[in-house]
Amino acid sequence: FKGRVRAPSESLYGLWLAVLNLKEGRLLRARAVVSYNPAVYASELDTHWFDFEGRLYACRLWAGTAQGLSQELEASLSKTFDSPEAKPFYQEGKRFSGEAFAPLKSAMGGVLGGGVVLEARQDVLDLGQFREVRPSALPRPRTRPKRGGRGGLLVLHIAVEPDPEGVAADDLRAGDLVYASINDQRDIAQYLAKLFGARGESGPAPIVVPVEAVERGEGRVGLRVRFSAGVCGDVELPGPLKVKTSRRPARGSWWKRFIG
Repeated sequence: FKGRVRAPSESLYGLWLAVLNLKEGRLLRARAVVSYNPAVYASELDTHWFDFEGRLYACRLWAGTAQGLSQELEASLSKTFDSPEAKPFYQEGKRFSGEAFAPLKSAMGGVLGGGVVLEARQDVLDLGQFREVRPSALPRPRTRPKRGGRGGLLVLHIAVEPDPEGVAADDLRAGDLVYASINDQRDIAQYLAKLFGARGESGPAPIVVPVEAVERGEGRVGLRVRFSAGVCGDVELPGPLKVKTSRRPARGSWWKRFIG
């Protein structure tokens, strides 16, 4: 299911997505964003679910996004679809509309305040289609930085700029600044690359980003860098490889404005 929601009395607008495994009767994914920006509500529902999810992630970075409410709405989605009242949603071959979404509408109203207007679209895809495009199915480094506890994190595939006079990957530590480019081909990744200034007319362009975590093993080094509050990048490097880096962030660096 994918949909839009608005709370007229609070001037709030949102998008939501829920992916269910009907055979196993469980929720695979729940995502949501809430904003004071009405442009969020203009998002089309007849797009592919993966593109819709990309749009949802992009909206999280827009001005006017209510991060706290977004997390609360996402938690409410998960709770609703995991509840006994949601059992009808897991019936194969059944189509839903109107009053069938009353429990979901009530739960969202509890988060957003007052009555809400809810729109929903139901799509059917097999598990193979879901695995084919979901981010977690993309190849990942064998050794990579540990994830933080924050939910809804978008991890991009990146490359770092080598430098014969730079710092060996083995010697990198959290807080160092490296020059990273986004080579992830997903639509949301390309959108974010342009937003961050990491894409020029000729393709990916390196930008300075902070190293958030380092994990070492078997002569390889896994790096995680931070682009913004909800967007990171992962890459695996040979330990001896020297990369272009700076030990101290410059005052007023652009990434501080994103992370806060």
